[in-house]
Amino acid sequence: MIESHYKVRFSEYDGYLRNPHKGCCTFQRFNGDALNVGSAWSESGPEEFPEAVTEMVGTGGHGQPVKTIPGYLPSTVSYCRWFWASIEPVEGEYDWSFIDQAFTVAEKRGQTLAVRLMSFGSMLQPQVPEWYQKKYTCEKVTVKDKIWYRPDHDSEDYFRLWGRVIQAFADRYDDDERLETIDIAFIGPWGEGNGTCSKAQVDRFVSLWTTAFKQTPCLALVEGYQLNAGIKANTGWRCDCFGDSAFPGSLEVPKSLSWNHHYDAYPKSICQSGAQDTWKHAPVHFETCWVPKTWKEQGANLDFIIQQGLKFHGTYFMPKSTELPQEWMKKLADFCERLGYRFVLRQVRLPRFLSRQKFVFEAWIENTGVAPIYRKYDLALRFRQESEDFIVPVKNVDIKTWLPGDIWIEQVIELPPKLTAGICEISIAIVDKNRNPKVKFAIKEIFKDNWHPLGISIVE
Repeated sequence: MIESHYKVRFSEYDGYLRNPHKGCCTFQRFNGDALNVGSAWSESGPEEFPEAVTEMVGTGGHGQPVKTIPGYLPSTVSYCRWFWASIEPVEGEYDWSFIDQAFTVAEKRGQTLAVRLMSFGSMLQPQVPEWYQKKYTCEKVTVKDKIWYRPDHDSEDYFRLWGRVIQAFADRYDDDERLETIDIAFIGPWGEGNGTCSKAQVDRFVSLWTTAFKQTPCLALVEGYQLNAGIKANTGWRCDCFGDSAFPGSLEVPKSLSWNHHYDAYPKSICQSGAQDTWKHAPVHFETCWVPKTWKEQGANLDFIIQQGLKFHGTYFMPKSTELPQEWMKKLADFCERLGYRFVLRQVRLPRFLSRQKFVFEAWIENTGVAPIYRKYDLALRFRQESEDFIVPVKNVDIKTWLPGDIWIEQVIELPPKLTAGICEISIAIVDKNRNPKVKFAIKEIFKDNWHPLGISIVE
């Protein structure tokens, strides 16, 4: 007797998957750009875009070779940030040309673009625009004959004018699928929180961002009340000193007991703001404190740092496009593979004979990563007969709800009406709005076109 159904089980793939919206990020650069020299980096985002360097090495990959710059990891996300003075050099006149070009280059290099806009930098970096300094209230700070202008964070002019830039950026880019995330940044140099701002003004700014960006995930900084306000508004969060567990000691305590972010800041901020479960609906971004090369020179415990990142359910790791220690490359690569989502297709059950207009599709999927995906894509089946393909999205499935652990799917599939009697090859993929495969399953079974084979059924 021929069984009515058959099961397909898959071989898990444990290598690199070139999947979007997760993992290692480049910084102020894109795939193929030369790395920063030594442990240095620039806070100013790119305004010129040279061709990619030619020195690329293969790193293996799923289905096809993946190439990256020696000393770095493959990336599908570029993280860039720009100063207000470059965006609005004349009051009321915006220059988006270099940001437009950044989106174009990121797309060309196989990346989306995560962004922070910064109202001003530190003393030797761009300040608020010159026109703002001349016309609106600023604090004038003089250090060693150098003058530094800082805006009054609580002033109405600052909220109106910096907020106007943020709104204009959102109007232009929020519905652009190439925009990955946007940082909420308005206090202190680089928007990293070193400044005074009332809770009422913080709430206003957070509301401005979360109202302006309806499609793009907003990320609040792990810094005081900013995080509390962001969490109340359902944002994700980011930190700018990931990996710091050994700030210099002091006269009061030895170096081994000195204040540092991983012991004295991050767990406290996350708990007190109620951000423990934020990762279930919004992403978490780790920017390194210094760079991994510095960690190694300081004798940092890499295993502890990685454990903390996985505990916080991170999605992005941004080591500032600096060369990674060769001895740590494997552990950092494995860390980036576990960040975010990683979907393993374990089993599918299908009918041997497609004799009706619909059938019940069953699948077991496991998310072996530490977070969900935060973008909408469709799980779809492809029915292929000779040269014709029929793609059918699986209804009532939201992949954004696939948290770490098991996912069980049991849904009715309506057969394409144009299927004819005979053999039908069935495959599966997570597809974009154009029905092209976008997210790969972590299994070895895959076609060259990135669909995963399920088997053969007979249309009666």
